[in-house]
Amino acid sequence: MLFQNPEASLQLDIVNYEFPPDGGAPDSDDRNWLVLRATWVNENGEIVKDSNSCLLTYELREMTAGLKVLNAGIKDHYESAFVEPYFELEAQAEGEESIRISVSFFLPNTMDGDDTAEVECVMSHAEMKALLEELDQLCEKFPDRN
Repeated sequence: MLFQNPEASLQLDIVNYEFPPDGGAPDSDDRNWLVLRATWVNENGEIVKDSNSCLLTYELREMTAGLKVLNAGIKDHYESAFVEPYFELEAQAEGEESIRISVSFFLPNTMDGDDTAEVECVMSHAEMKALLEELDQLCEKFPDRN
């Protein structure tokens, strides 16, 4: 997932589940946490890389569905409501041509005090469609574990 504007960019990749298939408590969400790896290029051109286990498999599906509804013009706003507040995404239709997206990602291992990557960008419906195709592939790759 790439979010970028002329001054900054945030690339978020879902790299794996937090726990191996037999790890975590079997009757909890433990097995369904996903690890997101961030590459943030801030306004100063500095590159910060970090990762955080902050998204559940069902939240990935809900976000994908919410963005599809927005891109189809059925609703004009989507706002994430994830269990963990370390990854947040808000999207708003801007006319019929584009969608404004604000995304933030907590960087737990930074030492310089700048612990949150934030990017606001505008995507065309074609760019949003490409993002949705990527999200669909991620949903297939990372299904819920029982």
